[in-house]
Amino acid sequence: MMRLFSVLICCAVLIFSSCGKKLLPTSSVEEEYALEKFDFEYLQAKSKIRFSSPDKSLSSSATIRMKKDSVIWVSVSPIFGIEAARGFISQDTIVFMDRVNKDVYRYNYETLSNTLNFEVDFEMVQSILLGNQVFDFKGDDNFSKKSGELKIGQKRGRFELETTAAVDNRKVRNVKVREIPDGSKMEIIFSEFNIIAEQAFPFNTDVEIISKGKNGEERTQVEINHSKVEVGNTPISFPFSVSSKYEN
Repeated sequence: MMRLFSVLICCAVLIFSSCGKKLLPTSSVEEEYALEKFDFEYLQAKSKIRFSSPDKSLSSSATIRMKKDSVIWVSVSPIFGIEAARGFISQDTIVFMDRVNKDVYRYNYETLSNTLNFEVDFEMVQSILLGNQVFDFKGDDNFSKKSGELKIGQKRGRFELETTAAVDNRKVRNVKVREIPDGSKMEIIFSEFNIIAEQAFPFNTDVEIISKGKNGEERTQVEINHSKVEVGNTPISFPFSVSSKYEN
């Protein structure tokens, strides 16, 4: 289960960019390639999460709650509606409780960034869950337009990123990430866009990670399907407390 959370966080970390043919000054980039970001105050989603790796697979129902720029709250219930894990992500801390094994996992963004060797922050995690673009444009990024698609290519640290967005609604559709040192790859595909609060929101997210394992190439897949997404200005709760029964 914790691997699933780690993968989701990594997914969150790695949502970005594209390969292009021409270089543009920043002001022109913002005008020609600005992508739509999903805006909200409070969001709640009912979802299904499927995870598979060489050594494990699972399928769970999940409830996701968010307060813009403040809190991401996740409750995972694999069977019969019984909660198996709960996560709380804030601007400073990431905490997950494994209710099955009575464990608690705590991270800050510095330790998580060091673990991933890639700078991670709350905005990145939030943007990936929403299908928003994470990295701001830079003048030396690559940009191109072809067949109704916008492509943005970026290099950030040891990662090369290629983001594809549709010209019609300027929403991110596809993100490819390649780790330069060892060739590990990740691809995220956003699909089944529905209109929520007059904005396009992806109800399906597919993530595939190809990395080198002990027995050669390993493939990990995560699929998130939302059955219901609601947004509003009325506050919602984010109940989270760690019992003394849990290991620290």
